[in-house]
Amino acid sequence: MNTVCVGISHQTAPAELRAQMRFSAGEIRSAHPRIRALGLSECVLFSSNDRTELYAAGYEGIPSVDELVRFLMSEKGGESPIPAKSFFSLKGGDAVEHLLRVAAGLDSMIIGDTETLGAISEGFAIAQETGAAGFLLQQIFAAAQGTHDKAKARTLISDGAISVSSAAVELAQRIFDDLTQRRALIIGAGETAQMTARLLHAKGIGSLAITHKNPERASQLAATVGGTTIPFDAFRELLPGIDIIIASLQSEPHILTSRSIKEVGKSRHGQTLFLIDCGIPHNIDPFAGELENVFLYDLDTLNLMVSESIAQRRAHAPDVEAIVQEELKRLLSWYSSLETSPTVEALGKVIEKIRSEEVAREIHRFKSQDRKVVDDLTKRITERIVQIPAEHLKMGREGRLPDRLQNVSLVRKLFGLDSREDDPSDKQ
Repeated sequence: MNTVCVGISHQTAPAELRAQMRFSAGEIRSAHPRIRALGLSECVLFSSNDRTELYAAGYEGIPSVDELVRFLMSEKGGESPIPAKSFFSLKGGDAVEHLLRVAAGLDSMIIGDTETLGAISEGFAIAQETGAAGFLLQQIFAAAQGTHDKAKARTLISDGAISVSSAAVELAQRIFDDLTQRRALIIGAGETAQMTARLLHAKGIGSLAITHKNPERASQLAATVGGTTIPFDAFRELLPGIDIIIASLQSEPHILTSRSIKEVGKSRHGQTLFLIDCGIPHNIDPFAGELENVFLYDLDTLNLMVSESIAQRRAHAPDVEAIVQEELKRLLSWYSSLETSPTVEALGKVIEKIRSEEVAREIHRFKSQDRKVVDDLTKRITERIVQIPAEHLKMGREGRLPDRLQNVSLVRKLFGLDSREDDPSDKQ
């Protein structure tokens, strides 16, 4: 394949350089004309927290890796040039295999994390809008999405909590099942509190309140998650109406004592109270966990959950690697034939569908003894019609790459083959 990938990732550069190299959606869109000016036939650029990658395809030859690296450096170098050693490059099947592994979560900072898939999808969508992604990269990026879908369906590579915050929310779901009817209070506004608040918001928590000694920090966090704020010196008064409490303050020992929680329990009439203590030292008295209808978990429990989840994900990595190789093999097989045979087959199905529908609509006009003749005749006509483009496509397999791609692409576009593949009525 005449494809290359150049980029920067957590494998090659620290966080500050990755942040410097990151492209926004608007920057990606405006960069496409300058990328294409390098003589590329197709390109897709995407950025996430852990990587920025540029994929390019050339019809006349392999795109220049050095030119692509220089382009990225010139776009984002600014007053602080990014060292060339921070970039990696891959060619041909290696570039494609890398994309499939990234989409499946095998190359993430935390194995199985598929956050980058959103960035891949966004970058590809922009490339389609601007006309930068042609027939070749469309197939490659479709394979990336397919690899992700298969890995998620067949393995547990992305299951389980991978952070203290996600472990806390996972435990809350185990206790209450439906979070949409529950009320949560987060005591704190640091990184763990912020992530937990976002995850609870994403899960549709019924109500979310934030409290902190610094009211401004509490207000800022509440604004990002559609929550409310509670004065720090008054939050204990509202505890009887709270189902989930997540405390995440530093150097604040026992802001909730077992005695205060016991008093809260008297007005809850046996309702479950779920407590997560992420504080260092403990924000919640450990003895509170011995109270009736109170579930208390601390950082040790959460970290153990995270360790077990990551171990489980690693155990499924070989299965995902097999899916990557399966999809890569399929893609390389398609490339070797330029999808001529599947295109001819799809074209035949489309025309046969039209023929059979029209015959079924009008066959009642013919006598019963003539109906088979009509059916056979129309079949022969449509088969001969399909034969014409089929012969041209097969003859073109010996031609230049852009001509072959253009011929296949033209047939698929003229007959709407790609859109029809998504039509459920064509699969019945």
